[in-house]
Amino acid sequence: MALPAAPFAPPTPTASRPPERLLSPERLALLPPTRLSAGRALVHRMTRQGWRVECLEFDVDATSRGRVRYRVHTPSGPFDFVAFSFAPKLEGRTSRIVGTDWDMTGALFDGTADEADLEHTGRELPKLYGGRATPHTLVWCRSNRSLRLFEHVVDALAAGRQPSARRLWDIGYLMRNTGLDGNGTFGTRSFAALPGNHPLAAPLHAQMLAAYLMREFAADLAEHLARHRAAGAVRIDPELRRGLGLGNASALGLVFFANNHPKLVDRWLGLREEALVQALYAHRGAAHLAEVRRRIERTVRFHEEDPTRYGIFGSPLGLAASLRAAREALDAVPDPEADDALPRLWTRWNAELDEAAVEALAGVLIDSVPDLTDPLVERQRVDETLTARPQESVATLLRHLEDAYAWALGVDLSEPGALRYVWYKSRAAEEPRRGPREEVSEGLDWQLNVPRSVQALAADLRSAEPHESVGEFCLRHPGHRDTVARVQGLGDAALHSPHMNIAGDTFLPVHVVRFLNSAVHGLDKTADSAGRNVLGLLFHGAPTRHTLHEEQDADWALPARPDTAAPDEEHQPA
Repeated sequence: MALPAAPFAPPTPTASRPPERLLSPERLALLPPTRLSAGRALVHRMTRQGWRVECLEFDVDATSRGRVRYRVHTPSGPFDFVAFSFAPKLEGRTSRIVGTDWDMTGALFDGTADEADLEHTGRELPKLYGGRATPHTLVWCRSNRSLRLFEHVVDALAAGRQPSARRLWDIGYLMRNTGLDGNGTFGTRSFAALPGNHPLAAPLHAQMLAAYLMREFAADLAEHLARHRAAGAVRIDPELRRGLGLGNASALGLVFFANNHPKLVDRWLGLREEALVQALYAHRGAAHLAEVRRRIERTVRFHEEDPTRYGIFGSPLGLAASLRAAREALDAVPDPEADDALPRLWTRWNAELDEAAVEALAGVLIDSVPDLTDPLVERQRVDETLTARPQESVATLLRHLEDAYAWALGVDLSEPGALRYVWYKSRAAEEPRRGPREEVSEGLDWQLNVPRSVQALAADLRSAEPHESVGEFCLRHPGHRDTVARVQGLGDAALHSPHMNIAGDTFLPVHVVRFLNSAVHGLDKTADSAGRNVLGLLFHGAPTRHTLHEEQDADWALPARPDTAAPDEEHQPA
């Protein structure tokens, strides 16, 4: 395949792609996990620094009732994790945060936990919204077993054989996370209080460590219960266990998260764009192109082997086909040693391939230079304070608004359905919900709708005296104070707000939920459900606690399907 004849004009290495291209919810939903994603970044740190996970206690009876303790040893000190295990029951069981019964609850402590801490946590955790954590608790968490897989695994191990590799691959998890709560929730420690050199200082890393330990607990529990059933029970084959992730289901709360953490979104997307530019201009010749090709091949294989059923999201087989075309273009590069070989190839990919393939390839490039990408994780933490500038003139604020928020001002809120939906919280918990305005007439609308707020602010700014200060304007229009603080506080940011009207009937929350689940948290196989829920796997293929300290920054993402000859074949260890 010949390269385009048009002269090549590479982008400036310091320039990111324009916000209007990146910030549509549909585009954000296409961003795959990378080494910048919280789950993957944490595991790379753990393996690079030789973290060890020690099981201190496993006191669980044959009915699944009991307590388990782990200690995570890091170069900077320990973390303790306690899991309370319960006999499973269907009553009160749900994948939503409003459940009242779980198969497991747990807590991650900053440092070690003594018996008083454990007893306090055991009393308070079941209360959930009525409970209070100890002062050095980082995360409270909860999970439920997979009804399709957990008992199959225990039965197989108790019978002295391995569970079906095909079933493990198709389902992918023994337990599903139903809540990771920290940063002040239930009295947990604020993450802003953690020093910059803390092992979990990066955003979401504390939640990810708790999730990783839930994943390990699930496999340990299955093996433990199998031994209760039969003296000859075997352990899960290490490679099969490694392929198991932690299930996760997320919904509307992540749309609130995206709106309420604009500086974090901006920092994360900005660093992702910086990582992409670094990879494009690394100037590492044919060896770099060979590494990119290897990663494309692995990505193609992973999507070809993906058994997940997707709805509005594209087929993994279609993505694999586009990536094969990208590989063909790479193979046709005339001079792999040329400094501009990769930027030229990137230009061609953007011209010829669909958006999903382009974003997958951006992820491939970012991961192809881990020595350049990984240091960016240390810069993900950001002060999220939004500070207003009351001395600024109304004219200056209006000019900025009309420039930076042209997308929001261009949303036609008078169209039928443009303001149809209300966002509210359930009485039972803090769970966000979304419903037609006519059905929630008495509910408090919690939504932060950027287009509506910005348009209302712009209308009043245009009728104000241009030389009036913003402080004086806000005295006359106190209802705009929060919007003014947001707009001014984000004045130096460009990638802070997805371009969405969350009240509109054409908005699908699932796009923003998938962006945060896949790209930011690092979930694989993120499937959509009902236009608002995203299901996926954390730590799919990650080192287990038994080998974590031995792997030296292993490149573990996108695992291969176990080699099985037939769907019902039982995988047996060598």
